[in-house]
Amino acid sequence: MKKPMKIFLGVLGILALVGTAFGCLAIYAKKEILKPKFEIPEPPETVAVSSLPASKQEAFDYVNGLFTERVSCNDAEISEHTGISLGGEKQTPFSDADSTLFSRALEQAQGKISELYPTLESVPVTKLDKAPELGFTSDDIIDFTAEKGVTDENGETNDDGYYYISFELKPDAIDTEEMLSSEVEKAVAEQLDEILSISSAEIAAESFTAKFKIRYADDSLEHIEIRQNVTVKAQVEFKDDYKRLSEGPAKLELPLEKTRRIDVFSYGLRFIEKQLALQTGRTLALPLEVRVNSETTKDDYKINFTASQDGILDIDADGVMEVVGASEKPVTVTAVLEYDGHTYSDSITVYATDLEVKTDEP
Repeated sequence: MKKPMKIFLGVLGILALVGTAFGCLAIYAKKEILKPKFEIPEPPETVAVSSLPASKQEAFDYVNGLFTERVSCNDAEISEHTGISLGGEKQTPFSDADSTLFSRALEQAQGKISELYPTLESVPVTKLDKAPELGFTSDDIIDFTAEKGVTDENGETNDDGYYYISFELKPDAIDTEEMLSSEVEKAVAEQLDEILSISSAEIAAESFTAKFKIRYADDSLEHIEIRQNVTVKAQVEFKDDYKRLSEGPAKLELPLEKTRRIDVFSYGLRFIEKQLALQTGRTLALPLEVRVNSETTKDDYKINFTASQDGILDIDADGVMEVVGASEKPVTVTAVLEYDGHTYSDSITVYATDLEVKTDEP
């Protein structure tokens, strides 16, 4: 047989093999597509414990009530940090050299000023020397917004398991007199004292806002951000060593932003997902979040798991679940945490099936 004919027949043979393989693959794919799969039902919408407030007073009463409850309970921890931002669009009649010098001084001062504010790092409420305060009342509210989740720039809603309640407050509710007489103001002067002296200082309040993040399924307050913007106005004069850079006193207007963040960590437990579907034989760790003090060991608390049906799920003490049987009815798994004299519980719905579970994965 001539060589070209051998090559031709060889190619035909390869094509026949490839065609057979693709045919088998197509038959297998068709069977897989037609194979019955279990499709998990749409989860029921979580019902909020409290509805979104409809007025300024309702909004304040809601967040203030949650805040007061959390800072006076005995099963939560508080973290609080304050940040200071100095500078920005400052208006000064300084020369370029003076402005450069002043900016360097501000950079050095900014971090040290923030350190002067109270700082709490996961402190149990029972050990607080003094409970934090919001620093405003309902009379200070100009306007408010209350929404479920947050809307991004594409118009999509994220974090829809939370309420976000924001307040625009009267600027004159900022205690500027306290700011001027505080240790912080003195520290600012000390930090800048090396190059200039400050006189005739005053603070003009510009804006005042507060934002609250609340998990609506259980009215759990988790985060507060309170932001105050002011302008520090003062007459300044450079010290002798720097007089060659400036000519006499100058008026300074310096923007200052004070951001106070309070995080509330409440003890307890919750299922991150509300329902699961698993095929028999599968093993999975339950999506459970347990919140206890960071110094707590496993000997300090106890978690029990119960299922509404026997013989379907096998759950060990660590929350690892194996599906050992199928059920036409969903199984309710309840977790109970006993910790520090308190009892917390939450439940999840589990669908145990012999069918392959349909997912959104390709």
